Amino acid sequence: MVMVGVAHAQLPVNFRLSHAVVDTNASYMLDTSSTAGLASNSVVDIQAGGDSLVFFGTSRGLSLTPDLGTTFRSYIASVVDLPSGSISAMNVSNSIVIAAGLADSVIAGTAQLIGTGLAYSQDLGDTWTFLDVPQEPEDSPATVSILWGGNTIDMLPITTIVNNITWDLAYSLGTLWAASWSSGLRRYPITAAGNNWLVVPMPRDDDDIFSCDSIPDGYIINPRNPNDSSDPGNHNHKGFSVIAYDTLVWVGTAAGINKGIVDSTTGCIKWTHYTAQNSNISGNWVVALHRQVWTGGERIWAATVHAEGAGEIQGLSYTDDAGESWKTALLGIRVHNISSFGENVYAATEEGLYKSADGLNWARFLSAVDAETGERVYADKTTGILYDGRDSTLWMGTADGLARTSDEGATWAIERAFVSTRGQGSEDRFYAYPNPFSPATDNILDGSGYVRFQYHIEADEVGKRAAIEIFDFAMDPVAELAYRTHGAQGDYSQAWDATNSAGFEVANGVYYCRLKIGSTGYWTKVVVIN
Repeated sequence: MVMVGVAHAQLPVNFRLSHAVVDTNASYMLDTSSTAGLASNSVVDIQAGGDSLVFFGTSRGLSLTPDLGTTFRSYIASVVDLPSGSISAMNVSNSIVIAAGLADSVIAGTAQLIGTGLAYSQDLGDTWTFLDVPQEPEDSPATVSILWGGNTIDMLPITTIVNNITWDLAYSLGTLWAASWSSGLRRYPITAAGNNWLVVPMPRDDDDIFSCDSIPDGYIINPRNPNDSSDPGNHNHKGFSVIAYDTLVWVGTAAGINKGIVDSTTGCIKWTHYTAQNSNISGNWVVALHRQVWTGGERIWAATVHAEGAGEIQGLSYTDDAGESWKTALLGIRVHNISSFGENVYAATEEGLYKSADGLNWARFLSAVDAETGERVYADKTTGILYDGRDSTLWMGTADGLARTSDEGATWAIERAFVSTRGQGSEDRFYAYPNPFSPATDNILDGSGYVRFQYHIEADEVGKRAAIEIFDFAMDPVAELAYRTHGAQGDYSQAWDATNSAGFEVANGVYYCRLKIGSTGYWTKVVVIN
């Protein structure tokens, strides 16, 4: 295992059959409803389903591999009724697949995030049902009432898609659960006649417990407008993470962790509310939840961020006794997602990918480099994570592509979305991305940012020296990347960290770049913005 650190354990052996059968008639395999490859290099969530499916939530929509990584396809959202824009949340449970979307928008001259809806599939992504963003009618009164366990509860209606983002999804016992910033926690019974999004009351910020049998005086559901500082609202009514199984639902909010026991007859939920102040969790803003199950054990994990309380810190919190007591790990590290297999747990963090066999001792993986092409993932930050026990593969999603390993990081395979220059004319044989390029924010690895140059080696160019030279606006030489000699036809890339030949960061401006393959040159340009 190639990692930095100590205390790791051998993973269970592969128990999967030797090959996967792919349904070539499924909608996601047809050109009319999908395209080849990943939708985007930014992969924020990864989920497994069926015998050989793996789904990827990306910044440009939903992608999948139908055959455990041999091929990749991306849905065309407008054709299959998926939400447009980025995938903000995703969940796969048995044959149920759920996805939510978000997009950038400009409203009244201000940039805003908006929810673009949700969709669910009951046949592992072959067909989809679209759902609008959970919200109340625009003409709702200032306060509306709902029935909850025979009680009438007041709530502030959510009548906008602005900041109404679903950040996590879950499924259990015929019910979809959506944790959203503005609209709070909602559930959708997909098997019920006249089904609709149902509001779920939760404890207020200062409530340790909440149930249908004891509604506090003055209780109101108020997830508050995130931009309205005059309305204190309740942070615990703003949902960011959720997991559900059997009759249990765990919800992470901006004010702690909530364990709910669902009454299967009435649908009422008995809540227990855990915070940094009453239960020793690391922080009250809970951005991810995960249930780890292994022989003889069960553990609930929470990725937390410092909210507003004293003594809070970002990191991981976990409980082995259903919330009776909590421990912490990876304190000071921003965790985005969690996955597990057996006793091993994996954390996708701002600093990279971590693994632990006991929750106490953690090891960090080295950055991923493709064993065949030498391609590197230029990203410290890891956002998506999945350990797939079907074929003992660890998947890692970043802002610079998708990586997977079957030998604990000794070797990696990297999948990346790009436009091939194969067969193009001389003006299109060579390009840079991202472009414009900011070394301070784009593809950050070990403190440096990188821009990638993409090109294709044709059959008659195999074995020829390929070198990339960079010039400033006056056509003075700035830097030259180490040349390569490629042994096979195909698509390749090289990266530049925006430094000159002396190792100093270059100034803002336009830079002209030449790819020389043998004696033939191809040109492109890149704009650097520091």
